[in-house]
Amino acid sequence: MIENNSPISILSNFSKAFETCIFSNGLGKCEVCDFHNAKYTCPKCEVKTCSLRCNKIHKLEVECDGNRDKTKYLAINKFSNMDLESDYRLLENISESMQTIKKKFGKRNEQNVIPPHLFKLRNAAKQRTTTLKFLPYKFVRHRTNTTQLNFKTNIISWHIEWVFVNADNLRICDSRVPETEKLGTTLTKHLLKQEDPLMQEKMQFYQSADLSGLQLFLKAEQKSGKKFFELDYNLSIKENLAKKLIIEYPTIHVLLKDHGCGYEIIDSDDEDGDILDDIRTGNEVVEQILNRAESDDSLYNSLKNLLFISEYSDEEKN
Repeated sequence: MIENNSPISILSNFSKAFETCIFSNGLGKCEVCDFHNAKYTCPKCEVKTCSLRCNKIHKLEVECDGNRDKTKYLAINKFSNMDLESDYRLLENISESMQTIKKKFGKRNEQNVIPPHLFKLRNAAKQRTTTLKFLPYKFVRHRTNTTQLNFKTNIISWHIEWVFVNADNLRICDSRVPETEKLGTTLTKHLLKQEDPLMQEKMQFYQSADLSGLQLFLKAEQKSGKKFFELDYNLSIKENLAKKLIIEYPTIHVLLKDHGCGYEIIDSDDEDGDILDDIRTGNEVVEQILNRAESDDSLYNSLKNLLFISEYSDEEKN
């Protein structure tokens, strides 16, 4: 058989080869219909498709929105100028968001100072040598705080959170406990037999130990490292919180005796005077963090400072 080497045949073969090269781009067959050559690649899941119809089918099948994951890991050998530009724009967007947050918090600081009832509560706590601070209004810890001052009796009723460390860090909250009540009295009701079988199983070791076999620790706020004050269950809540810094409400760690080896204990007298005199609100603390982040040389470090500002980072704003 003699090959057809006519100019028309050669031109036709070249045209087909050129068309294949242009439209396939080395993508291979469409991964949806497996018939036509692929023309498009999904930015998110990298599925190859040949048409809008196949692209819609692929989105429905795998529930893909087609938007590229800007934070997805990319190997250095696959990193292109387009990826560099995309990352740069992502950082720009984050920087703009930071400015928006700063303006929002700054505006609130100017227009909405601490409410009168919280101002009186803070001053009442200060008279008892307890420094009380509040987080920004959208934080869950702030919204769930039931601590209040009775203006007639001048008694503070505290919101107390108990963390039973040896019971898988079980957390139980008490609302509006009078400051005159002994800490042990408040704790005792949680050492009684529980109706919930699961909770009863977790609390059985605490119940057998009773108060005399327990240790109570309060975290020392704004201290380097993890430092704690040991509390006395024979004293009142007011006496236990004297010379302490409290953010919203006290969180007390309850441990079985001789299980507190990992807790660094300090004395109340070690509390720095400048911290006791510092009565900034949570909004002002956030403002300070934003200003510090703004002055950092590296945007990455700024973001890291914002994302890991305190132990309450798990209590995100809604």
